[in-house]
Amino acid sequence: MVFIPSRMLKILFVLFFALSPVLHAQQSADIVGNWSGSITVNGQELGIEFVFNYNQGEFDGTIDIPQQAAYNLPVEFTYVEADSMVFQFQTGTGAAVFMGRLNESNDEISGLFEQLGTRFPFSIIRQNQVSVSQSDSSGTNLVIPTESGQRSGTLLQGDSQKPIVILITGSGSQDRDENVAGFRVFGELSEALLDSGYSSFRYDDIGVGESTGVEDATLQDLADDLKDIIEYLASNHVETFNDIVLLGHSQGGGVAALAASGNELVDGIIFMAAPFFGGDEIINQQIRAISEAQNVSESVVEQNLEYQARIYEVVRNNGDWAEVEEDLYERLEEQMNMLSEQQRESLGDMDAFIRSQVSRQLAAAKTDWFRSFIELDPAEVVKTLQIPLLAIFGEKDMQVINEPNREAADSLAENSEIDLNTVTIPEANHLFQQANTGMPGEYGMLEKRFAEGFLGAILEWLSGL
Repeated sequence: MVFIPSRMLKILFVLFFALSPVLHAQQSADIVGNWSGSITVNGQELGIEFVFNYNQGEFDGTIDIPQQAAYNLPVEFTYVEADSMVFQFQTGTGAAVFMGRLNESNDEISGLFEQLGTRFPFSIIRQNQVSVSQSDSSGTNLVIPTESGQRSGTLLQGDSQKPIVILITGSGSQDRDENVAGFRVFGELSEALLDSGYSSFRYDDIGVGESTGVEDATLQDLADDLKDIIEYLASNHVETFNDIVLLGHSQGGGVAALAASGNELVDGIIFMAAPFFGGDEIINQQIRAISEAQNVSESVVEQNLEYQARIYEVVRNNGDWAEVEEDLYERLEEQMNMLSEQQRESLGDMDAFIRSQVSRQLAAAKTDWFRSFIELDPAEVVKTLQIPLLAIFGEKDMQVINEPNREAADSLAENSEIDLNTVTIPEANHLFQQANTGMPGEYGMLEKRFAEGFLGAILEWLSGL
């Protein structure tokens, strides 16, 4: 899923973070799982949510900070010994570090949070909710070989006379449940499909669980993996379903379209908040919409769009990054100069710090994935599809903006021979929760269920195949 954290509107649309190896390990069961709690900052509670994992002898995880619109930020463990641990994530001003201790009942981690030399108490409690991928006894765990590696996922078996729905996540490293801010989007959706008799298969992204493959995968690489999954299910589990339907969320819609183009095994596609423009225009739409919601001045918006255009040009033309990097350096330097003297001193060598931030923040734009993201025009692929299609949008979606994308989808349907229906779910955000503003910052504060009409639209369309 792609979104722009508000604090980064003046810099870049997405950040990628590197993970470091764990130095020590204890029983993974003591730490692995979902945790939530808060940091107490000057008497106020800042909510935090963690997912901790243990893979190949190493701990890692992600943190969500809903009040700051920060989601799926990678967490690295730098120390684990007995009941003590240190874990951290990177911010625009350096590492934010948690120094905690696990209590005797293994259900609470508490200690101190440190950033820029200032410490605050924190406490997180283990959540009883276990992901469907681990707990659902009706599901079958599959590890499907692909040309580039393998994909691990969960097969839920419903009525063999109904279609199977293969669910494809958006951008970023996500598990098969597509857990965002504590809402198991695909976990909940697959259960709802099963309740209505539909089989489903949802799978982990590359680098998550047992899934492996091309490290810097393009959208076509992801589509090739999906083709292998489709062929595997059609060859080995044909008794589970009568047709194959793909459901792609956000970027996953483009991946689904690529995999279905010319593929006789695919009988339909559901585009769930999927873009109908190239990635560059989607980013620009996000900048405009979020800036308007946050009352950002028009001059700043234009500066941001101009800066993004320079990035797109360098990416498309394999150009020189020097000028873009220097511009970003100057922007960051200006921000750093606004910090207090104590905060600046805590960062050490300012030049080295800023250059490391420039490198990290532009890393995503230098990937093969990003180039494929801005170069793919989903509409051009969709209009080649000769199968039933459904595009569902959220009225308050601030990531794939409803109005321009639905209009593009409707125009495509009117001016081509494709069988495409469009639906907008009132008041729904990008995850199809009932939303207030639609901003990513409120995802974790909303009910962990789908908005009225979302599941009904999918089930009604499936019943008509």
